[in-house]
Amino acid sequence: MKKKKLSPVLILIWSFCFVFTNYKLFAQTSSAENSKVEQEVASTGGGGMEFSLPYGYATFIPGVTVKLSLPLELHPWENPSVQDMAAAVKLYWSNRLQVYGGNVSFGGPTSLFTTAAPTMTVNPLAAFSFPAATVTVGLPGFSGSTASYGGAVVASLGKGFAKDRVSLWATGSQQNRFFSGLALPVNMGEVQLQVSAALGIWFLEEQLLGLEDSWYGNSLPYHEMWLKGIALEGRLTWNWIRLYGGAVVAEQPWGGFGYWGRVRFAMDFPFGSFPLQVLGGLYGGRPDSITASGSQVRESFQSYINPQFTWDLREKVDGLKLKVGLGFGANLKNTQELRPQLFSDGKLRGGVEVMFPQWRLQLVGEWLGIRLSNQSLKATLRSEEKYGATAKITMNDLLPHLSLGFQGAGQYEKGASVRQDKIVASGSVNITPKMTRKSLLFSLVPELTASTEMSFSRMAGFHSAITEAKASWNMDIPLVKVGIWVALEFKHTTQ
Repeated sequence: MKKKKLSPVLILIWSFCFVFTNYKLFAQTSSAENSKVEQEVASTGGGGMEFSLPYGYATFIPGVTVKLSLPLELHPWENPSVQDMAAAVKLYWSNRLQVYGGNVSFGGPTSLFTTAAPTMTVNPLAAFSFPAATVTVGLPGFSGSTASYGGAVVASLGKGFAKDRVSLWATGSQQNRFFSGLALPVNMGEVQLQVSAALGIWFLEEQLLGLEDSWYGNSLPYHEMWLKGIALEGRLTWNWIRLYGGAVVAEQPWGGFGYWGRVRFAMDFPFGSFPLQVLGGLYGGRPDSITASGSQVRESFQSYINPQFTWDLREKVDGLKLKVGLGFGANLKNTQELRPQLFSDGKLRGGVEVMFPQWRLQLVGEWLGIRLSNQSLKATLRSEEKYGATAKITMNDLLPHLSLGFQGAGQYEKGASVRQDKIVASGSVNITPKMTRKSLLFSLVPELTASTEMSFSRMAGFHSAITEAKASWNMDIPLVKVGIWVALEFKHTTQ
């Protein structure tokens, strides 16, 4: 029993030692390859508290959640990443009404206004999920930059569960972006349909040409102004198909309208014990449109296709499931030159996943920079080629309340302007102690999370190591929940 109590501490100490013992090795290797060595060391930390009165089920007694994040700059003279103090509060009456305020971030329909083209990751082992129909609100945490001040209201009307109700929502932020919308579910037997719409009004600051882009850039100048837009979304589930579509039409600062939209789908084909699932998606938009965040749309078209086979071998091998996938994506975008030209690139990835009840293994290979012709330019343009592979293994419940994860990746880049290789290795440990009895005091053994990531590029002479550790204490007494956490991050870069 004593060993089990000490194991979380030993594992956490190991994760720190693993990184710091490699710092010296990284610096020595880099000194041998480069006459000039530049090093950057940054150490940051933070703490936080979450206080909750969860019993907001009566319409006249709201539930309350308060979350506070406090940054800690351990070495401010070495220019670490700077974080500001963040705080937010959430009030909720059952699951009918939620009110947020403070340093909060928004997702869901609002991201359709601020981000046009999605990131084309082409994950061959991806799982399909519908985007949120109503706004999602994130409370402050340790990782990531501090969100600006904002507020949101989310309400559900009707009977049944939340997904079967009419939802209304509205948001506003310090960045002068205001959005509101509604989601209406329509169930017709086997067909489940959800339609949603959103309106937005936002303020764009003045955009003038600078010296750095006045002679080659194609960004058009405009004055500060308020602009409006509308977004429409639909989600369909019917037997073996799931379909999502969303589009935005937005006013432009120089007049007229910009537009962009995306479609995603998943189709399931049951072939006995070898089911096939096909994921895919399309994106199209008007180049040079300006989004609500002020970014310029460069992508005019995207598409991807991702077939996946899953074999259930649990009858032959205890608990074994095997998944194989192949993903291909193509992207067309415009250059940022005075006379913009259309160029194209592609991504091809294949992967296999071995799944057991207590652990899973993923192997993914990739080839980026596939040759695609461009007839409008009467030439074949090619983005930088990249070849790589990633191996990831995750283990759960190998020991009581302990999960481990390890990941390694290698990548070789070859192109007109770059030729280098890069290796990234990372590991993580999560320890959740079991409370044998409830107490008014905090548990002496916290929940521990530690992760380590190291990257090495031989030809570029670049070495980096990042370690993050977090300890959390939770107290659960009648009517009140309190959580306290402390996190530290160490980063060392040599070039």
